[in-house]
Amino acid sequence: MLPSQVAMFDKTPMRTLEKIPFEFRYQIFCEEPSCRGHRLSCTDWELGQAYRRWREDYPTNWEQKLRQKFEYGMIEQFDTHLFVGTVSSHPASWIIVGLFYPPKSSQLSLAIQ
Repeated sequence: MLPSQVAMFDKTPMRTLEKIPFEFRYQIFCEEPSCRGHRLSCTDWELGQAYRRWREDYPTNWEQKLRQKFEYGMIEQFDTHLFVGTVSSHPASWIIVGLFYPPKSSQLSLAIQ
């Protein structure tokens, strides 16, 4: 049985919450030369909502749209930062709980005159 969303003081479920049938992951690499990479599950709300919306808006190519924004765009267009945390039942396993991705900015160099 899926969890339900309820009003704060009402016992009647307003609607059944949908479980996303995919697990979205990012693979990241440390600055350590021996790092073989880390695969972290991403539970970011915006990523889940994009999946729900785009599978209806783009039924045949929702995966391409999702990858364009959350995979390629995060690397090429944005200065992406990951908010990570753990789950109490698995305290040694890290997950991505949020994404922060301001646009990349070119830094100006300071010239001493």
